[in-house]
Amino acid sequence: MTDFHKLVPLPAPTDINTGFSPCHQATMLQIFGRPGRLTQDCSPIQNGKLLTQIKTHQFNNFSVTGWGPAVDSLVQVMTDIYGQDKELHSVIRTAGMLCCRAVRGSLSNFSNHSWGTAIDLKIQSELDELGADHVQAGILAAYPHFHRHGWYWAAGYPGRKDPMHMELADETVRRLAAMSGWTV
Repeated sequence: MTDFHKLVPLPAPTDINTGFSPCHQATMLQIFGRPGRLTQDCSPIQNGKLLTQIKTHQFNNFSVTGWGPAVDSLVQVMTDIYGQDKELHSVIRTAGMLCCRAVRGSLSNFSNHSWGTAIDLKIQSELDELGADHVQAGILAAYPHFHRHGWYWAAGYPGRKDPMHMELADETVRRLAAMSGWTV
């Protein structure tokens, strides 16, 4: 049995997220508009158009709610993981996807969770530490599947690393929004 909880060093930022950028607040505001109130804790989505595209999906071990195309992409990621490593698939959980709030430590920037385009992963009940230079082996093993589907791993954030956080890359949000005919 693989120890997916084992802490391993984070890869160098230059070795991850090739071809992708973190999704910028300016992109999200341009495409979707404000999701709701900027609060420190989760608050309700108040953007009526965004609300029409929010969906929920139940996986074997967890449920997510988020922007429909992001949830659909996550289904593809988890299907890939299941097809290649059922043991890994069985231990992946989430600490949340949709949560309208500010970026932790910010008073002016929305988290990408606010639009339901980001997910915090955990291995069974264990979260990775914000700002750490290590990651659980299970999240590291899941990363290539996310990357293949256009997700950006926040372990590569400049400044404060967030190893549990995956978000649709800026390029992927733009592509999926265009494909779904999204206009503000």
